[in-house]
Amino acid sequence: MKKNSRRLVWICAAVLVCLGVTAGLCAFSRGRVKPSREEAERTVCAFAEDLNYHYKEPERLYDYLTKDFQSRMSREEFVRAFVKERSYPYLTPLFINYESMELAEDGRSGKAVFSQAARLPGMVYELPFVYEDGRYKVIAFEDFPDGSYLEKFDKLTYSLDSYFDNMGEGEQ
Repeated sequence: MKKNSRRLVWICAAVLVCLGVTAGLCAFSRGRVKPSREEAERTVCAFAEDLNYHYKEPERLYDYLTKDFQSRMSREEFVRAFVKERSYPYLTPLFINYESMELAEDGRSGKAVFSQAARLPGMVYELPFVYEDGRYKVIAFEDFPDGSYLEKFDKLTYSLDSYFDNMGEGEQ
């Protein structure tokens, strides 16, 4: 009887260890995808959807950006830069429609091509992407961390202060 009880305890312990390892692996791989054309397309199209329809919530875009970008700019800084950049009066609306994609042979990088809603027909928006940490990430807004996107504001011939109060600092 003791022998059977001991064996049962070992079997239960082994089952619990296996369940624990399985749960740990599932938690570790949560959100991870295998490199594939379908997953890359799903990511770039989801990015476009958030850019097109949720532009008033730019924080949603931050999670699509690479680790390198995120190491150079915090979510809060990105949101401020996005709002400021979108306030430029001559800026073409950034509404993009997926057209095609080039994917590297190993599936770890590529470029999505979007048509861009614009005043001039034929404008395209190319969106490079990479596979990192089990997910596809896009390479976008590269002029935000160094502030070079602000140069276009230096060329304005009038002040925008009376038109835009995107930072919540205007008079009440």
